[in-house]
Amino acid sequence: MIRWLILSGLDDLKTIGDKLFPDWKTMLIQLIATIILCIILAKFLVKPAKNFIRKRREYIQNNLDDAKLKQEEATKKLQEAEQEIKNSKQTSKEIIEEAKISALNEKDKIIFETKKEVQLRKQKAEQEILQQQKQMQEELSKEVVDIAMQAATKVINREINQDDNEKLIEDFLKDEDES
Repeated sequence: MIRWLILSGLDDLKTIGDKLFPDWKTMLIQLIATIILCIILAKFLVKPAKNFIRKRREYIQNNLDDAKLKQEEATKKLQEAEQEIKNSKQTSKEIIEEAKISALNEKDKIIFETKKEVQLRKQKAEQEILQQQKQMQEELSKEVVDIAMQAATKVINREINQDDNEKLIEDFLKDEDES
């Protein structure tokens, strides 16, 4: 029975062998077709894919280079801006110091001018006081002279005794108080 299986299986094995290993002509045609297909795929797919990948790599590299340049420019501009801020702060400090000095000088000038003006007004007031004192003395002297003249005129016009003298002085003083 085993023989029979083996013999009956030989036909099956031959068909299986034919199926597994086609004839050499078919195999050669399939091999040539595969090579042609690979050449066509290489020409139309692999090369464009490689070109696409190369261009994409270049584009990405260019973007990275541009980003690096822009980063360097930004860093440089940031440093310049920080330097300008430092310079501005220094300039503002100098301006503030100059303003303080100017204000102190102006204060001293105003104080000096005020003292000078006070001194001038004081001198003017003293001069006015002296003039008024002089004028009052002159007026007082004139009044005394006028009083003396009036008294002399009254004395000359009549002869006086002690009672008349006192009455004359009282009348004179009343006249002076009324005027």
